[in-house]
Amino acid sequence: MAKGTKELKSRITGVKNIQQITRAMEMVATQKLKRLQQRAESARPFAETIQQMVARLAGSVRSDLSPLLQQREVKTHGNLVISSDKGLCGGYNTNLVRSVLATVTKGEDAPERTRVLGSKGQIALKHKGVKVDVAYGDHVEKLDFTRVRNIVREMVREFVDGEVDEVRVIYTGFESSSRQRPMTVTLLPIRPETLLSEAAAASNADFIIEPTADELLRELLPKFLEVKVYSAVLESLASEFTARRNAMKQATDAADDMIGALTRQYNRARQESITKELLEVVSGAEALN
Repeated sequence: MAKGTKELKSRITGVKNIQQITRAMEMVATQKLKRLQQRAESARPFAETIQQMVARLAGSVRSDLSPLLQQREVKTHGNLVISSDKGLCGGYNTNLVRSVLATVTKGEDAPERTRVLGSKGQIALKHKGVKVDVAYGDHVEKLDFTRVRNIVREMVREFVDGEVDEVRVIYTGFESSSRQRPMTVTLLPIRPETLLSEAAAASNADFIIEPTADELLRELLPKFLEVKVYSAVLESLASEFTARRNAMKQATDAADDMIGALTRQYNRARQESITKELLEVVSGAEALN
């Protein structure tokens, strides 16, 4: 038996109201994505250039020049996880948490020191049994370079003091508007051999350095780490809003399908109601005759 027309009409109205919300959220996410994508892409040339400079300089100086270059036996990991503060972004946080669980050891006694940016990641990781040593209260979308620099300095201090032997950044890399994937990048110690791309590594061009390579490298290493983490934050934001836009678009399209199905049910129910009323009228007329 078809549902009552009043109930179906109420459901159609409710779905249309939800569709208006999802369409508005899709438009907002699209506008923010354009700005964030532009910021992420604008930061890449600078990040790649400073990475190439550090790789070239570090390859030509002593490994004991800076504690940031020194490799040691890894007993304790330091992790920085970059998640989101808001939901409604599809599988963005779920995929990131899955990547963290595959990388980080769980439990209170785990040899890990984990820092988390984004309230959604903090809640999910604690629920999964991952010890969160530092839960930043900053809104990821409002992070500026100065705040990121302070966070990097905290992690550098832990590494230099020997509290951790390796520092990793776990975030969602933005490759294109159709592809974003969780990434785990080793921040410390700096390994020059892994920094240069194949194209840059193939180049043997020499250049004159002023001041000396040692002095220049000491200045560049902290800035390189800061730029690398800031680029990860920008890519995470671009990935988050891409996922949110796609999720809201799918919700809007699903609402269209649901409205169509409910409208057909409503039309059938209304036709059945009209037919029933006609039959009652005819039956009443026949009874009078």
